[in-house]
Amino acid sequence: MTPEEIALLQQQLYQLQAENHAMRLELQRLAQQQQVASERRVQVIRGVGRLLIPLLDRQKVARSFGKLAETVSGFTGAREQWPTRDQVILDARTFLESMARFAIRRRTILLAFAILGAAVPAIQIWLVMKQNEIIEVQTEIVDEQRKHSEIQVFDVVARSMTEGDRNAKVMTGALLSRADPEFLAEVIVEAFDPELNAIYRGEDRSSSTRRLEDAAFRGYLVRAVVRGLHRRLAAASDEGVPAVTAQATPTLDLILDDAKMRVPHVLQLGYGDELRDGTLDEQVDAYVSLMGSAMRTRVRLARAQGETGPVFDDLRQLFQRVQWRRMGESRFSEALVGAVRMLLEELAFEPGLRDGLDTNWSGRTPEDAYTRGLAVLREALGEKDIDWATITQQVSQ
Repeated sequence: MTPEEIALLQQQLYQLQAENHAMRLELQRLAQQQQVASERRVQVIRGVGRLLIPLLDRQKVARSFGKLAETVSGFTGAREQWPTRDQVILDARTFLESMARFAIRRRTILLAFAILGAAVPAIQIWLVMKQNEIIEVQTEIVDEQRKHSEIQVFDVVARSMTEGDRNAKVMTGALLSRADPEFLAEVIVEAFDPELNAIYRGEDRSSSTRRLEDAAFRGYLVRAVVRGLHRRLAAASDEGVPAVTAQATPTLDLILDDAKMRVPHVLQLGYGDELRDGTLDEQVDAYVSLMGSAMRTRVRLARAQGETGPVFDDLRQLFQRVQWRRMGESRFSEALVGAVRMLLEELAFEPGLRDGLDTNWSGRTPEDAYTRGLAVLREALGEKDIDWATITQQVSQ
């Protein structure tokens, strides 16, 4: 072999020796750590044993008592073999100390277990209190999220009902009919607040247009209320029907109370063609026509509850305010005639609470229904300030 190869082999040998030495040191270190850990475990076990074994083992007491008995038994022998006074005292002292230590240690361990047993319920109570605090925080977060979600819903509904096109308003009204009844009732309370009727200015063109827009806007809400009520009545049990009717009655009363002033005013705005707007007029027609559904539904609820007086009072004021002789001059007259016909059908046929709004014409004619309904309505509203002759003529056409 050449000197270079020998030098290379020697260098590799030195490297292997260094690695072996390092590995040997690492093994020694691991062995020492394991030995230290083992010694610590032994110390812990011995410490626990030293604490518990004397508490559980009475051997020392028994040994000390045996030693004392053996010492005292020495008095049975010859006098020269009697134990000394110091031996008797020492053995008796050892026995008494053993008994005292055993009693103290036993009481100590029992006290420790008692404290531990009392601490566990206290810790559980503390944990329950912390869990309740966490639940309260989570509930507050959920409430805030729900409020934020409700605000978003309110914003979407408001924008759709005020800024959206006709189809958007129709869809929003359809969704409102399936909304929570309390939510829809609160919307009606705010939208049909009587104070809103006092925000009128002079009868210029822009003011009249705004009044028609107000009526058109409310038509979608009336539709949502009526359809939602009939949907809930169809789904409710016999026991739940009174609760549904009691909840819906104030809402319909607000709608009719608003209609006493709004419908006659809308009819007056329909005179002439200077404010004619096909899209707006169509929505106003829908509002006036839907008032027939609202009147019909409210009369049905009143009949089911046995309290028809208040609803007929509202209808009396509405019929007294409408200028029936000039109604033909209004472009919204056909819608009002249709609404009155729906009311007359309700009074003539007296359908059940869950029968819906579709009239069952089997074996009946509209003329008979309108004649009978007018007779019932005329008797309920009276003759004062109501042009029944014109109403009969308009309905019979």
